[in-house]
Amino acid sequence: MSYNRVPALAQFNKLNKKFIMILGPVDDISMLNHDFYLYREIEIDQDREIVIGNYDNYNVIDEQDAPLRMTEDSLNALARDKIYEKYPLENQLSMIENMLETIADKVDIDCEDLKEMNDFINEVRRVNGIRKQYFANSQEYEYKSTEELNEALANKYEGGIHEFGTGVHDF
Repeated sequence: MSYNRVPALAQFNKLNKKFIMILGPVDDISMLNHDFYLYREIEIDQDREIVIGNYDNYNVIDEQDAPLRMTEDSLNALARDKIYEKYPLENQLSMIENMLETIADKVDIDCEDLKEMNDFINEVRRVNGIRKQYFANSQEYEYKSTEELNEALANKYEGGIHEFGTGVHDF
């Protein structure tokens, strides 16, 4: 495999010597910030290679040879998406609201604020349902439900690149 390597500078944190980023070549390296950073002159194909390690012990490697990175935040986002897919936030809150109101009524706790909030939310949902029904039945509008939109998008892009790697979210 041939690389299109070009001169560059690897920038490192001066305090802990950790790699920060790649800089393009500069005419005068003394013009760079040497108070906070250290630099190494390197040759790299920035489209296919990366720098790993620290100032004292670094390597330029093909990014395909680097271990795949997985972060806790990525895993949390996948788990959150899976939860929200089955239990959208609105549904979660409704369950909690109803449970709290039921418990408060059984143990005779005054929760008028909670009941007012639940009544308001229920009224907004009721009116929203009427609006949906109106637009769905109106000849003046082309109304699409969320399910219909998702189905139309799935049909439009069926067999496309977006399907590559499906199953990643199945954990």
